[in-house]
Amino acid sequence: MKPPDVTGKADAPNSKSTIMNEFYDLFEKDNHLKPDFNKTEFESLDSWDFGWAILEPINLAADKESEIELSKRFSPGQKALYFFWYLDGEVTNGGFIQFYWNENRKYLPAILKGLKLIGDNEMITLVDNAEKVYLKHIQKFETGNSQEDFEHLYNELTEFEDLDLKYYEMHDNTMSLIEKYAKQNPNEFLNLI
Repeated sequence: MKPPDVTGKADAPNSKSTIMNEFYDLFEKDNHLKPDFNKTEFESLDSWDFGWAILEPINLAADKESEIELSKRFSPGQKALYFFWYLDGEVTNGGFIQFYWNENRKYLPAILKGLKLIGDNEMITLVDNAEKVYLKHIQKFETGNSQEDFEHLYNELTEFEDLDLKYYEMHDNTMSLIEKYAKQNPNEFLNLI
């Protein structure tokens, strides 16, 4: 797998951004972000088209700081969709290595909580296994800081390859479970009009 062109450095297990994840758990019910959404479109869209259609109106954060405040306005179901999109975007673009390299580890608790909410135990196991591999090789992520260091991870950490392949096989099911949850709980996501 050819690594994408990215820069960044992964979070250490107790780094500031990992600890900040506590904020992603809060839900200010009185300030719930529920955009208006066409009922016919809600009922007719499916899979990734459905996921993106209900994500787009809440995907409003201008930066990581405003994202913390914004996520407080998300219901548990909205958080499941929102934070899964981080995982999916990274892993389908550059594998779990890219997910960790681009400092998205801080979202893992929110991702896992969302996966639990929708009942995706297989994906939880896969993400847990990726985390174990990451922790086993954390030093390689911490000491790297260049594009070249990032590219070497793909050659050195082949354990991620099988996890990436499994992810590609499973992520459509995760989106189906998110869709099912959203369609059973529309008031948690939108105001249907």
